[in-house]
Amino acid sequence: MRKNDTEQIRLENRRLIINYLRVHAPIARIDIGKALNLSPATVTAITSELSKDDRIVEIPTVTDKEVIRGRPRVLIDLAPNAYFVIGLKISIGELRLTLGNHKGALVKEEIIKLQTLELSVDGLIEAIAGALHSFIAQLSGQQKPKAIGIAFQGVINGLTGEIIWSPAISGKHVNIKDRLQKIVGLPITIANDANCLTIAIRHKPKYQHLKNFSVVMLGYGVGMGMIINNELYLGHHGAAAEFGHTKHNPNGAQCLCGKRGCIEAYVGDYALYQDARSITPLPLEDHLHPSEESMEYLVSLASDNHPGLIDLLDRAGKILGFGLANIIALMSPEKIIISGPGVRAYKFLEDGIREGLESALVKELIADTTLDKVDWSEDLTVVGVVALALQSIE
Repeated sequence: MRKNDTEQIRLENRRLIINYLRVHAPIARIDIGKALNLSPATVTAITSELSKDDRIVEIPTVTDKEVIRGRPRVLIDLAPNAYFVIGLKISIGELRLTLGNHKGALVKEEIIKLQTLELSVDGLIEAIAGALHSFIAQLSGQQKPKAIGIAFQGVINGLTGEIIWSPAISGKHVNIKDRLQKIVGLPITIANDANCLTIAIRHKPKYQHLKNFSVVMLGYGVGMGMIINNELYLGHHGAAAEFGHTKHNPNGAQCLCGKRGCIEAYVGDYALYQDARSITPLPLEDHLHPSEESMEYLVSLASDNHPGLIDLLDRAGKILGFGLANIIALMSPEKIIISGPGVRAYKFLEDGIREGLESALVKELIADTTLDKVDWSEDLTVVGVVALALQSIE
C-alpha cells in the first residue's frame, strides 16, 4: 500500500470518528471501534491525536463493578469550544447567520433583512461580506470562526460553489465564493439548501444506519438531496437531484426556472399560494414570494375544512407522489424522508402522496422503500450548513 493511500485511510477514519462523536458522544473508545468496525489501536491513535489538539474531553464514569476492579470507564466527547464556524443561509430577502460550535450546536444567530433580488452581483457580495464582518466583530476571541458554510436556494454546483440559478438573486452562473474568501479571509463552502438539509438529517441518530436514502425538501420550492453508498451525491457537474424541476406535465404550469410543468410549479409554496388565491381571499402580497405567515394562514384555512384548499393540497400531494414514484423506480432508496417548512401542510398532502405512489407503481417496485416525515421545529438547513462548514476543515 502506498504512503498516500495509508494517509487517505487515516484521514477518512479520523473523519468517521469525529462525525460519530458528534452524533453519539459521550461514548467509550471501545464502543466507537465496534460501531465503525475499527481496531482499538486505530481508535486510540486517532483519539489521542485529537486529544493533543484539545478537540476531545474525557469524562470518567464509575460503576459498582469498576470500583471493585479499580478500572473506571472513560467516555470521550468533542470539546464544544475547540473551535467555531459560521453557517450562512441566503434566502429571498433574508440573510441568516449562525455561529456553530465544534459539536455542531447552534450558539448564536442573527437575521438580516436584505432585498437580495434588487442587488447586483457586486452589491450582493458587498452586503454578504459586510454582514459577515459585523457578525464576526460581535464574537469573543475564542469564538472567532475557522470556516464559513453558505446555503443557497436554487441550483448550486456543489463542487465549485457556482450559483447556476437561484430565486434569491437576479443573475445566473454567479460565483461569489472566491471573492468572498478573499474579503473575509476564511475558507468558504457553498451548497444547495436541500443538500444542507440532507446533511442535517443524516446526522440524526435515527437515520445513522441508512446508506441509500433521499430527502425531499418542501418549502418555497421543492428540492432534494441524495445519499448514495453513504455519500452525498452531487453528480457529474455538482448539481444533481433537482427533483423539483423534473416534469409532471411538460405543457403544464409555469415554473420559476423558466420551463413548464415542473413538480415545483404545483407543490412549491409560491405555486400553492398563487393557486389558492383563485379559490379564496388571501393577504395581499407578492404571490411569487409568500411569507411564512401567509402559508401558515393558508394551512389554517384548510384546517377549518375549506373544501377548495383541501382539494388543492390533495392534488399537490398526488403530484408529489407521482414524482416520488419515479425516484423509487429509478433509485430504489431505503427511505424517502420529507421535510422542510412545507411539511406544515403534510397532513393534507399525505393521502395524496400515497395515492400517487400506489397508482404509479406496482407494489413490487415500491418494495421496502418507506416514507418518513421530519418536522420543521427548527431550521434544519442551518443545522446542515454548520455541519458542512465543520466538515470542510476536518
